[in-house]
Amino acid sequence: MRGLEDKEVAIQIDSILDGGSYTLPEDLVHEQTNLFFSVSRAGSLFIKIPTARGLGDYRAFIRDAQVTDADIRPLEDAERFEQLPAALERFPAFAPVAEQNPEFAHYLVAHKLQYERLSVSGLVGIPESRFAFVARPGFEGREPAPAIFQERIPGSTLWDMFDFDALSIKPAWQPFKRTIALQLSALLDSALVDHIDWNIKNFVFNGAEQRLYYVDSKPTIYVARSSNDHNLSGIRTHFLG
Repeated sequence: MRGLEDKEVAIQIDSILDGGSYTLPEDLVHEQTNLFFSVSRAGSLFIKIPTARGLGDYRAFIRDAQVTDADIRPLEDAERFEQLPAALERFPAFAPVAEQNPEFAHYLVAHKLQYERLSVSGLVGIPESRFAFVARPGFEGREPAPAIFQERIPGSTLWDMFDFDALSIKPAWQPFKRTIALQLSALLDSALVDHIDWNIKNFVFNGAEQRLYYVDSKPTIYVARSSNDHNLSGIRTHFLG
């Protein structure tokens, strides 16, 4: 298992390989824990490790393909657990792991499929990502956890741009509203609309590039339609209206 030094010059996305195994540095900077990921920062990367809830929902709704009335969309055939052998032909880097832990390999496959689905569209910026395994120092004997290594995108989230007291975009960001709206509209009008978690924390605007990035990593199988529709309504009202 390779170690990662916590240096900006050392930890770059190109130094991470899909299916690789890495030991995280002791001084890793913890950023946040949400429902699905514990997110840390090392050098130029965010490292996302699934929480117990994240793994539990993966097992229920992706591995076991449970269907509920709250679903945004059905599983695609390529995402199904029984299609793992076919997925490994497409993503052979995960094959060695699948021999030992097919569930963890499939977890990464499901997230890799989401990454490729969004990246190839070109409709929104997607941070370069790798899908690998990590262990923390001092956790000898514990199985490495699946992890997503994601390039950090400089910029501001739509959440940061919004004044929740005034219920409007902050004045400093008003000149960029049209640029952002055009990119959001293209995404909304595409076949990807049900593959996006429309929480405004998931969008980062890079001012230098004038480019909107979508930084969430999970397939929308995890997301309830009611909450997603609520978030999308807010986007339509405040960022497209």
